[in-house]
Amino acid sequence: MEEQLGKVTEWRDDRGFGFIEARDGGERIFFHVRDYQLDGRRPEPGEWVKFRKQRGQDGRWQGAQVRRTTSKKPAREASPKPRKSSASTPMTLPAPMQWLLIAAYTAFFAWAIRAGRLPMEAAGVPLLLSAITWVAYALDKYAAQHGRWRTPEATLHLLELLGGWPGAIAAQQWLRHKSRKAGYRFTFWSVTVLHLVVLTWWVFRHG
Repeated sequence: MEEQLGKVTEWRDDRGFGFIEARDGGERIFFHVRDYQLDGRRPEPGEWVKFRKQRGQDGRWQGAQVRRTTSKKPAREASPKPRKSSASTPMTLPAPMQWLLIAAYTAFFAWAIRAGRLPMEAAGVPLLLSAITWVAYALDKYAAQHGRWRTPEATLHLLELLGGWPGAIAAQQWLRHKSRKAGYRFTFWSVTVLHLVVLTWWVFRHG
């Protein structure tokens, strides 16, 4: 089957698949992330791609050898480039500030234990949760790259809220995973701030 030009009309990042609408029309074509031939980035709705059609195991057409193209839009669809919305910009902090936040958190935790405001056993909690969170991120990235079942974002956020957010920051920096999606970043920083607020209240609850 010859290569065709189409546009990604829908992309479900949590499930690792989406749909392409061929330039010449017809039904939407299903494609999986493992068929997307551009390492290091994810498909995005609205982007133009070149692909080949092939029959899947269920007999339906699906996209194969999908790759992003810099080809210009058809003249009939040309439109002014929209201004980038601030809502699409990931909510984040510079990497040095993120590591500084972890250092400050560690120092605060150590002080709270030494001052008797937290039990000694509490020292292992953030270490354990951070390790679990880092592994969860690594497994989710591996699943995304190989077209396997993804870890629900709610599970990752729960681990972050319970105290695994330093491990999440480490995974985002080293694994380059979950570091660009604006909606995810907003929730991540929200649960991180909530964790810090609750911890501070707990440490100073007796005045």
